[in-house]
Amino acid sequence: MKTLISLIATLGYISAIACAVYFIIIFIKKILYYPPNVKEKIYEEIMKLSYISGLLLVFSSTCFGVAKEIVEYDFKRTLRKHTIVSADIENIFFSKEDMKGIFDHFENDEGRYRCESFSGIINLDNNESISVEIIKHCYEKNRYIIVSKQYSVESTIGDINTDKFDYLKSDSINTE
Repeated sequence: MKTLISLIATLGYISAIACAVYFIIIFIKKILYYPPNVKEKIYEEIMKLSYISGLLLVFSSTCFGVAKEIVEYDFKRTLRKHTIVSADIENIFFSKEDMKGIFDHFENDEGRYRCESFSGIINLDNNESISVEIIKHCYEKNRYIIVSKQYSVESTIGDINTDKFDYLKSDSINTE
């Protein structure tokens, strides 16, 4: 799965870079002066480059979208197949009992309302670890956004409602 996600993300990055190069070429061609007898040929080239850059932009966006969907699918599939042994979030240890039922029901993510974010690792029974970021929702109590950081493309998995992460506090808040 990791190879597939990396391959799709790499194709997305390459096509995005190629699209940017085509946009730069189009911009340069538009600002240069051309004699009247060559202008029509140059405008045809600009149109051709515009179509190519548009296709590359669509392809790049599609690659990133597909990669994020695969990451989300893999995260949920891994949690269904394996049990969580423990988790370490911002150097706070959560046991198997603490993590029971937390990642069973994901809700749709309406956006990342970042107040505080915490990095962590979920340890599974097959000695595999999943790197995650847990973002505390700004406007709703006990609502957290889960983001998978396991692959080169990070993907929002969904929202969870739990009070088990109340122990998490950001280091950026000073209590004096």
